[in-house]
Amino acid sequence: MPVTDALQPPLTPEEREVVKSYDGWTNTMHSLGLKSYDLDDIDEAKQIVSSFAEAGKEESGGASQSK
Repeated sequence: MPVTDALQPPLTPEEREVVKSYDGWTNTMHSLGLKSYDLDDIDEAKQIVSSFAEAGKEESGGASQSK
């Protein structure tokens, strides 16, 4: 685990699943083209991960609600 994974902000369980799919916070940041040591980039990554998690909830929740 890279040291910069310790800079991960608090995440919801859904957000943790998104980060896990990238194999950790540092890899998530790198995949998004952000610096894992820059506080503004960390905030931006958190917003992106939140939107990915929300989209995933809507996608899975919408399918079960339409039945």
